[in-house]
Amino acid sequence: MARLYIHKLRGWQIHFRIYFPDGADKVKYRYYRNKTKALRALQDIEQIELRSMKDALTREDLLYAVRANYISKEDAARITGGAPVEIPTLTELSETFLTDSRTENKASTHKVNKIRINHILKYFGEDLPVDQMTTDTIKAYRRHRLKSVSAATVNKEMIKIGQLMDEAMRLKAITGNPARSIKRLKDKTGRPPRSLTRKELKVLLEVSADHKSRKYIKGIADQIIKVYLYTGMRRSELLWLECEDIDIDRRQLTIQSKIDFKTKTGDYRTVSINPDIIPILKRRVEAEGPFVFGGRQPFMTPDGITHQFKKIVRAAGLPETITLHSLRHTYATHLLELGINPKVVQQRLGHRAFATTWRYMHALIPEKNPEDELHF
Repeated sequence: MARLYIHKLRGWQIHFRIYFPDGADKVKYRYYRNKTKALRALQDIEQIELRSMKDALTREDLLYAVRANYISKEDAARITGGAPVEIPTLTELSETFLTDSRTENKASTHKVNKIRINHILKYFGEDLPVDQMTTDTIKAYRRHRLKSVSAATVNKEMIKIGQLMDEAMRLKAITGNPARSIKRLKDKTGRPPRSLTRKELKVLLEVSADHKSRKYIKGIADQIIKVYLYTGMRRSELLWLECEDIDIDRRQLTIQSKIDFKTKTGDYRTVSINPDIIPILKRRVEAEGPFVFGGRQPFMTPDGITHQFKKIVRAAGLPETITLHSLRHTYATHLLELGINPKVVQQRLGHRAFATTWRYMHALIPEKNPEDELHF
């Protein structure tokens, strides 16, 4: 078994053996000036020696042993029967990451992941061994990307780099994740959420109910807008809302993941049903099909409904800054205006971080017209 000795010239010496599948073995020596480092290495080497004796070394074990310079690449190849043991490249890690992404995420999320990974590979090169990724090189990538995209986008790409490096650590190709020590950038371009004023809401609702708007959003633009406004759901959550998620008697609906759909956080939540949308939901629930809006399947894609909502905004003569997501912002802002506890608002919106909900405190609707008051 591995032993630690004092060496007259080289400090501390570790003496051990590596056993090969063909029955042969080889004596190895490693030297350290620092006793603490020598003791730490001794623990690793003992495990490698024991597993080699049992012919139980995995590719990850060999990769770690080669990287730590306990054994040579030639010794590792002899143990694997000739297959080389190399440090994985960014491309190899990316392929593993994207394979998991395809099965674990929505199609839209997977698409975004592919785009971010492509930016990373384009900068670093597809054949770069992951052990050459350092804190300095990652920071250089961050500076490069800041020349063309926002800090928020760069932060999301940095998360992907961190996830790739996590996989490298799992494979024992690196001992530490260089991306995890880099702090997030402050998004200096961040703006408070854009909520609609009561005057804007009145115009939007009038135009969406007009017969000319029936050509948009499958002819139910006014229904969609009201449900958005009074529930604060995300667009994909509304499109995947099923009849069984609605309990009219208890006046609540449940937002939850499905077989083909996952909520943004993966969690479920319940939202109170406002009396103003009960007639709409009753009609939709009584229609044929499991989905509230669409029947047998969601009636539109998320991008499609966003595009058509923009046409209604233009028809109403409202600012281009108003988006479909602005209805969710408006819902949150009104709840806070009415004095509802921010923690309750966080739960209704499905925010994982309270800081996200707190942003709405700085975007309260300035107009106060009792005649146009909304009640949640």
